[in-house]
Amino acid sequence: MAVPSNSDSVVQAPNSPPQTPPEKMVHSTDDSPLAVKFPIFSPASPIAAEVDFSSLETAAKVLQVIDRYRLRRNSSATTKADEGVLKFLALIYTHVKAGDVIPMCLPAFPFKSPNSVSKVMGKLPDRAEDLALSHLNGLCAAIQRVYTPGAKLTIISDGLVYNDLLGVADKDVWAYGESLRKLAVDQEYTNITFSRLRDLVSISVPDDLDEMTYVSNATNFRRALLNTFSRPDWNWKEVSQSEDVCLTYRGYIKFLETDLKHVYPIGENRSKTKFKRGIETIAREMMARGDAFASAVRKRYSDYVRLSIHPSTGATKLSISLLPTTSMYTTPWHCTVAYMLDGTVQTGMRSELEKDEKFEVVYENGRPSYFREKSDLFSWGEEKGGIDCKPIYPSGWMITPKNGKKALSMQDVDAKKVRSLAEHNSPIVMRGFAKTTDRGLYLEKAHEFGTPLPWKFGLVLEVKDQGSNTAGLNNVLSAEWMPFHFDGLFKTIKQTNEQGEEVLVPTPPKFQFFVGTTASPKDTGFTVFSSSTTFFKYLPSWANTEELKSKTWSVSTSSFDQTAMKGIPLVIPHPETGKPCLRYHEPWPQTKTKFDATNVTIEGLSEAENAQLCDAIDQTLHDRRVAYYHAWEKGDMVISDNILMMHTRSDFQAGCDRELWRIHFD
Repeated sequence: MAVPSNSDSVVQAPNSPPQTPPEKMVHSTDDSPLAVKFPIFSPASPIAAEVDFSSLETAAKVLQVIDRYRLRRNSSATTKADEGVLKFLALIYTHVKAGDVIPMCLPAFPFKSPNSVSKVMGKLPDRAEDLALSHLNGLCAAIQRVYTPGAKLTIISDGLVYNDLLGVADKDVWAYGESLRKLAVDQEYTNITFSRLRDLVSISVPDDLDEMTYVSNATNFRRALLNTFSRPDWNWKEVSQSEDVCLTYRGYIKFLETDLKHVYPIGENRSKTKFKRGIETIAREMMARGDAFASAVRKRYSDYVRLSIHPSTGATKLSISLLPTTSMYTTPWHCTVAYMLDGTVQTGMRSELEKDEKFEVVYENGRPSYFREKSDLFSWGEEKGGIDCKPIYPSGWMITPKNGKKALSMQDVDAKKVRSLAEHNSPIVMRGFAKTTDRGLYLEKAHEFGTPLPWKFGLVLEVKDQGSNTAGLNNVLSAEWMPFHFDGLFKTIKQTNEQGEEVLVPTPPKFQFFVGTTASPKDTGFTVFSSSTTFFKYLPSWANTEELKSKTWSVSTSSFDQTAMKGIPLVIPHPETGKPCLRYHEPWPQTKTKFDATNVTIEGLSEAENAQLCDAIDQTLHDRRVAYYHAWEKGDMVISDNILMMHTRSDFQAGCDRELWRIHFD
């Protein structure tokens, strides 16, 4: 395995959890990698005394997080990323040194493509926008993991800058923006705020805009922008020499061809050539207006980290993908999304997805919202109104009674279908069902799901803070942060291996069945689930999945009857789907717990290689594109495939009202 060298990096990937502030690092310039490479940072240099190395390293970690979300370009593309790194590192450093929330801004979310015939589902935000906002909110949460004050993202709508060129009504821009704001509030995307064109120009309008005031002033907003920020010397031939300008222009041409297909149809009065020339004219006008808009953004948000949806060289803005997809459609207002049974997302033209017989349209709020792979696993409880089954970001399905809360009870749950669905995409969260905290019914339903597996504590584990009383389960019954793990690692039996030696091997259960008997605080005490499906998607490319399949690891702890095991496969195939699944326990040294440490070593690697690979695995498990943070509501039922998933628990205030029941079953 080609493990990259760490010697050239200023940054060590963090381990501190979101709710646990990182310890203040005291840096000596004597051992700083910067001092080794650049004498200007050595103790002998006056500049070194002025540099806050702790803030500098934290700023670098923040930039690394943003880099995970970058829009990837082919290796032959022109890049000035080195210039951008230095610029943005300095900007982030300034905020970190001051202890401020890191502000970021993103011009985006203008309006839906006018082509709702073959491209998008309608004029209002749908599941594509919801997915994008989840993704962006997760970016800010990921930054909080390495820098406690975190980051906030301001989305600046550029709808009124361009809508008249594409035949989109000002009224539609307003409706799209208002619906987007409501979506962010309803889904609690608390790291995101919104801004409009009115915030960039000086126009006397009421602070609280309504639809009629907005629409009646739309032309004034545009005129004020162009009068104030347009460059009189702007010339297409000259500006088109810029690589960033050309990249954006080519993107406009590509999407305008489909956006305007039904606005300016090719026919008797418009040839293909005429249509192409018209698109080029509109694209150039968009570039001119975009230049003025960019100037206004720079002035208003001068100390913000500038993100962009457009490909760029990386010198002045950081290009990011808004959707977790590998297709060309990376912006939600230009595409339709489709969810597979395993939770993976496809993006594309509405017309193409409609032709695909494996998909069906899912309606939300009375409107078509997204496509979903057809399966009878999404249908049960029909005699009482049935269920709604919606995707969770970044993995899992949320099931609710279609006729409202308590329309279905725990007894109505189709255990066979839910179990099968969990094998493809976990966790399955069932919310709003009646009788879920009835212990007798809980035990009955567990037997419907499979064969319940008791431990030494019995069949039902009551997971709640019990202080220093570990019950032999290390920190499971505490309020502190736990390591990522799969249940049953320390439930062992003795077997004889191929060498004739008697060894301990884990006998983990296939599934977990949780019930939240109390609500937990919204901002702490999460159960965190990470799926192998997304884990292997975002694991660094140097950690080759095929090579990992041949790796084994060892673990030891003084808890669980002083268990020590070796030769545990790191990756195994899922028994039903055959997909690779991670089998691992996050190393948990004594510095992270007041209970017993857990030592983990990947076998056959040097100490440095082991540390590097474990770090890559740990960071990917905690990656917000992989990890789903579940906040418990009273009565929640959760089924999780213990082979497909890894899980942990975030810390919470000791003694708070947080209790779960858990049963394992096969």
